[in-house]
Amino acid sequence: MILEIVKPEEPISRFILDKAHYRSDKTVKHNAFMPPKGKTEVSVYRIKELSTTEIWQIGDDFVAHPRNRILLGRADMRAEHAHRQGLDIRPDIQPHPRHANICGFPADNSEKVRMLALELAACASFYPRKSS
Repeated sequence: MILEIVKPEEPISRFILDKAHYRSDKTVKHNAFMPPKGKTEVSVYRIKELSTTEIWQIGDDFVAHPRNRILLGRADMRAEHAHRQGLDIRPDIQPHPRHANICGFPADNSEKVRMLALELAACASFYPRKSS
């Protein structure tokens, strides 16, 4: 399955593996949307028309387990919030057909990257992983 371009109203999810990426009041910290060192993109998943169970399964199978980590939660938002910051969301079917990247973070300005990440975090809703 190859999905079309990411439309502004489409929901996307950033899976959270680190307690430093959310607060005790269940809000998202900007660290959750910071690109890895040396990168200009952030990995997300397209979750339109998926059940909650299917979303968590993708997070487990394609994000947490390959890193030998525990999935703590996810930060969901609509794609338009990235677009408003001048960022693009590009489909990238590896490692999963619903994978995409938020692209366009500057490579050379950490303060600008931080400001973009702050804006994205402010628009995101945090959903903690419920223990089974």
